[in-house]
Parts: sequence; C-alpha cells; structure tokens
Amino acid sequence: MALDALVGKYAWVNRIEGWTVAVMQRRSVDEVVRIYGGGRGEPMGELAFVDMDRHRGPDPGGVELFVQVVTGAEFTATLEHNGWSGSFPEIARRCSAGGGWSYGVTWNVNGAGMVTQAVDGTIVARFESLFSFEPEPRGDERRPGWAIGPRVDPDLAWQVCMAQLEQRTGVEVEERWLREPHPTFRIPEPYSLYRDVEGADRY
Repeated sequence: MALDALVGKYAWVNRIEGWTVAVMQRRSVDEVVRIYGGGRGEPMGELAFVDMDRHRGPDPGGVELFVQVVTGAEFTATLEHNGWSGSFPEIARRCSAGGGWSYGVTWNVNGAGMVTQAVDGTIVARFESLFSFEPEPRGDERRPGWAIGPRVDPDLAWQVCMAQLEQRTGVEVEERWLREPHPTFRIPEPYSLYRDVEGADRY
C-alpha cells in the first residue's frame, strides 16, 4: 500500500506521548524476553499497555522499564510504555539475527526518538523519528533511500513513522493492542544490560 494511504489510519498514535513499538520476524516470548532482559526479565502477568502507569513503583523519579510481547501469526511485536529497548542497536541486532528482521520506532514526550531497522544482525536504518523524511542524511545517522524525500509536517511525524514501519515490514500496528492484555515483563535498562558488549549502542 502507498505510504500516503497508510498515514491517515495512524492518527491514533498522536495521543501517545511516548512509547516504543518494535516488530520482528516471529520469535517466541521466551526468546524476546532473553534479548530484552538478559535473564533478568521479571514476569508481571498479562497486562494492558493503557494500565501500565498503575504498575509503576512508588518512586516517581525512578526508572522502571517494561516490555509487553504481542505474538502474531508471522511476526512478534513489543510495546514499551516508557522504555526504548526496541530501538537500541544491540537489541535490534539480536532480534534480527539468523536471517531475521527487526524494526523499532520510539519517541518521548519531548519529541526525541529514533527509528531503528536491522536485517540479519546488521543495522540498516537509524535516524530520528521526528525527521521521518529528509532531503539528505543528517549527521552520522544511517538513512536509507526510502527515508530520503521532502520534510514532513512535524504534526504528522509519528503517523508517518508508523506508516513507514508498516510499509517496510508488512505489519499493521493496531490500536487495540494497547487495550488488550499481553505478557508483560519488567526489564533492565538496555545500556546497563549490554554494558559489557563493545559497541552495543553503535550502529
């Protein structure tokens, strides 16, 4: 489907102040939790994305990261209410290893975020999600040809990112996922998890 036709149906994502959504070639929940949690993923049961604020600890300044796993027939998706693991380079590489693929989009309340695409263990795209299209690469980003073009209206940036995700992967991210319960795990911060892996945050 043409990108323009996909953009409109993702208007609902503009109500999300910050999140990370990643899709990948189908992997088991156990595999995903090992990659995201490194053996330190703490099961929390089946919870809904929209209810995650109620499961945070009492310290409002504390960093608590959660991943929720959505399993489709031919893909696996992850949702993160307040984390960014799905767009962390080392995690993307591992999720795409062995001939697979991974595509993650993240943004926060301040408008900062990243798009990270990996194929067969290699990062093939890495650029700011606010700038889903640019006339030429910016700085040290890894911007593929499909993300080169006229700049997008900032008010449409998140919709365009999601449309790009669907166009590149064939996976439609559905609003109903946010209301449905999914296996949920508390996970460590990715920089800490992969601190002993050289170049874990590089691409």
